[in-house]
Amino acid sequence: MNILSLPGSALAWIGRHGTQALAVSIFVGLSVPALSEYVKPHLAETVFVLLLFSYLRTDPSAFGRVARAPGMAIAAALWVMIAMPLMFGTAYLLSGMRESMPALYLIMILQVAIPPITSSAAFAALMGLDIALSLFALIVCNALSPLTTVAFSYLFLGTSLISPLELGAKLFFFFAASGAVAWIIRRLAGQRWIEEKKEAIDGLNVIAVFIFAIAAMDVVPRTVMADPLFALGLFGLIIALTLLQIGLSVLVFYRAGLDRGLVIGLLAGFRNLGVVMAALGGSLPELAWFYFALAQFPIYLFPALLKPLAKRFQQHR
Repeated sequence: MNILSLPGSALAWIGRHGTQALAVSIFVGLSVPALSEYVKPHLAETVFVLLLFSYLRTDPSAFGRVARAPGMAIAAALWVMIAMPLMFGTAYLLSGMRESMPALYLIMILQVAIPPITSSAAFAALMGLDIALSLFALIVCNALSPLTTVAFSYLFLGTSLISPLELGAKLFFFFAASGAVAWIIRRLAGQRWIEEKKEAIDGLNVIAVFIFAIAAMDVVPRTVMADPLFALGLFGLIIALTLLQIGLSVLVFYRAGLDRGLVIGLLAGFRNLGVVMAALGGSLPELAWFYFALAQFPIYLFPALLKPLAKRFQQHR
């Protein structure tokens, strides 16, 4: 093998084992918390790269079919950005958490109110799910976000920590700029080249998501050591809530197909807390950073655990 081809071969190997590599990367990130201070300032660039990979992995013809019949994607976005925040925000409010644990209540409300992670479509690709539906619904979710995120922040927090204009401008830049770069790459390289390199692109996506793991993990060791029972309880709560959000979505969109329901479930359960931390991280308590770190575990682990289920869902369409 030509030594110059080794990096591409390594990336393709990571891409072929994408869900497993993703699961391993969260623990590798946990093992190098000292690198976090170097990575945190570059969260925004990582979000941009992840979104670029999502565009590249989406078949333009499939995306066009979803765009011409957008009913499912719009219904998914309304479920993710309006129905879910209303249900879960009300549950958090009624639980008394606002008074007993205000810092935890704050980050949990922000989590359920923000749009899905920008790598949702890339995760759908790793799991063999509908990339075009995931990406189009993600775009609609982010178009709604400046209104819905601020509205639910006012409803459940009494104030908005994020400016709708600033959030809207930032999200528009990410989606428009990364989409433009993806279009240029596709025009220059051609769709055939992108198809040939899809495993390498998936490998690059795993590496980019790994950077998020490094950024999040610095707070975990000391917080777990300080109060292991609280850390374990919070971890269990996050896992349970993520499973509940995914499961509810699959049930609600059952008639559209279990595989599509799972796509929407991933959008509902995997929220882009990185945007919140990048915008507000300096003003948020350490508990918020700890919650952000623990919330990454289902995002990194569930694709590998749910991939066999995704295959079974597709077989029963």
